[in-house]
Amino acid sequence: MAENLFEEFKEHSVAEFFRKNRHMLGYSGKLRSMTTIVHELVTNSLDACEEAEILPDVKVEIEKLGTDHYKVIVEDNGPGIPPEFVPKVFGKMLAGSKMHRLVQSRGQQGIGAAGVLLFAQMTTGKPLKITTSTGDGVIHEMEIKMSVEKNEGEVVSHKTRKGNWRGTRVEGEFKEVTYNRGEYGPYEYLRRISLATPHAKITLKDPEDIVVFDRVSHEIPKRPEEMKPHPYGLTPDELLYISRKTSSKKVSSMLVQELSRFSSKRIKDLENYMLRDKLLENYRNSVFWSIVVNCYLNVNIDDYISKFKEYIDEEEIKQLKDVINFLPESLDELKRFILKYMIMEYLFDKFDEEKIKEIKHHFKKKPENFIDYAEKNFLSASTMEEFRKRLKHITKSPEEFVKALKEKGMVSDEELERFKGEIKNILSKNPKELTWEDAEIIVRCLQDMDFIAPSTSGLRPIGAENIEKSLKSLLNPDFVKAITRNPKTYKGGIPFAVEVAIAYGGDAGRQSDEGKKMEIMRFANHVPLLFDAGGCGLTKAVKSINWKRYGLRGEDVPITVFVNLISTHVPYTSAGKQAVACSENENEEIFNEIRQALMICARELEHHLSRIRREQEEEKKRKYVMKYAKIFAEALANIVGKPVEDIEEKVVQLLK
Repeated sequence: MAENLFEEFKEHSVAEFFRKNRHMLGYSGKLRSMTTIVHELVTNSLDACEEAEILPDVKVEIEKLGTDHYKVIVEDNGPGIPPEFVPKVFGKMLAGSKMHRLVQSRGQQGIGAAGVLLFAQMTTGKPLKITTSTGDGVIHEMEIKMSVEKNEGEVVSHKTRKGNWRGTRVEGEFKEVTYNRGEYGPYEYLRRISLATPHAKITLKDPEDIVVFDRVSHEIPKRPEEMKPHPYGLTPDELLYISRKTSSKKVSSMLVQELSRFSSKRIKDLENYMLRDKLLENYRNSVFWSIVVNCYLNVNIDDYISKFKEYIDEEEIKQLKDVINFLPESLDELKRFILKYMIMEYLFDKFDEEKIKEIKHHFKKKPENFIDYAEKNFLSASTMEEFRKRLKHITKSPEEFVKALKEKGMVSDEELERFKGEIKNILSKNPKELTWEDAEIIVRCLQDMDFIAPSTSGLRPIGAENIEKSLKSLLNPDFVKAITRNPKTYKGGIPFAVEVAIAYGGDAGRQSDEGKKMEIMRFANHVPLLFDAGGCGLTKAVKSINWKRYGLRGEDVPITVFVNLISTHVPYTSAGKQAVACSENENEEIFNEIRQALMICARELEHHLSRIRREQEEEKKRKYVMKYAKIFAEALANIVGKPVEDIEEKVVQLLK
């Protein structure tokens, strides 16, 4: 029976998988498919130009050939592609120069250009025509098809001619697509990518007209450098992967060589943290556990439970005790509980009894839900930042922990030496011999140590000044404020940075039948995300802000919110790369960074709106007084016996 079940068992290439699941690449509707084609080819052009430090000049041509049948041409002035690489770039899935490097780029997976060829082939049966030259005087004209079964590009034809041109031109025919200038089409995509790429000139020739999105900056962005993984957020799996690839002979030297911000001076610190965790593991489930936990933590959990017992339920107390039993692995979870109690203390000090009684039912929420509620309604960005800083110090340093244990007679010098020997053996191992348990304790301790923020060398922000220039050029707003945040890491040891901006008034906002609405412009590594807005964490982060606190009436306002997430690896929700996975509970570091940055911008907007309201009120009062200036002048003229005109003129001057 089992043999019969596996008679049809076959291996399939990645190209075959995507041929049957083209929606995963963004080819799921006529307009979306057209936008995806333009997106993939334009982002490749921009990446190529920027890596070669060339100011991009990209031309996009869309020609209608029939019903749902179009020709698309994308040409750039980039470095060109050597002819031997053309079949690999356009004909092979998961082949490229970016996926294996820890460096920011628009494309990461080596799927985009090959996906365009696959879609052309599936809908018209025709190859892509690639014209390219590296500027060596020879122009190559090639037609490329894909062998789906082999996941390989095949050269249908290859001609050469002489010429001084340099760049790449991709031409293809596509069916099952359509074109319009709506908010999900290529026009809007190019409009937005010009915002995020202020140094690029993009020309669109479509069935309606020719549009030029000109550059507002002539400065070529500095090319990002390849980065090493940062210790924060490193996973055991990633560390084991590094251990298999490294040329180092010891685990300790591997950490110094393969990680950023980790020097040989930090080996001793790591040993101390590993000693602390080894001691904790040794006493777990023992009768001395509560004593050891008190030596480990700088906060008294029992005090919190006693203080808030009537506000939190028994189930939460049970969960909290379970978390404590699994320290140090559960430290991050414990921090969520502690953050909740810190916020409760803050609110108890801030509010009177009546207000506390009013919000009392919220205290029974899970820590993450309560924190989100409090942050939206009562806490400023600076207050939350202060709480998160305090959370970093809820555990004692390894030296303090060992000292506390020794004072209570919980550990002898002989036991300490035995544990230290075990730790030195782990760090002296050949990396190839590293076990999962070894990797877990190393990673956990690295995350608990203090390291400076990751280098920005592998990230290339647009820059707050350039974002403001672009928004002013495109939207002519009354107010604009942009911020580029310092880089951070999210789980997996991946560096990222957030850029946000708010534009208000002018042409900002999205036009609807009811008037102007809030417009959210989402970007990932400078690339516009037009689709799947509802399932995107960037949208959720924007909508999680209580905008009324900043003088706005919900979403019925002329406001454009710009969010750009830059990272060496953007956590997309799918291969279609149209939505980012982040929320209060998933990649929360990204979610919180967006919120913090937006709240800073929103406070600036609040000051702007307050000033406008004050000026409007003053103008209203002035007009009201001016209305009665004549009557006042007549009465005063009767009293002083002077001409009404003279007095009225002086009254008006006085009121001005």
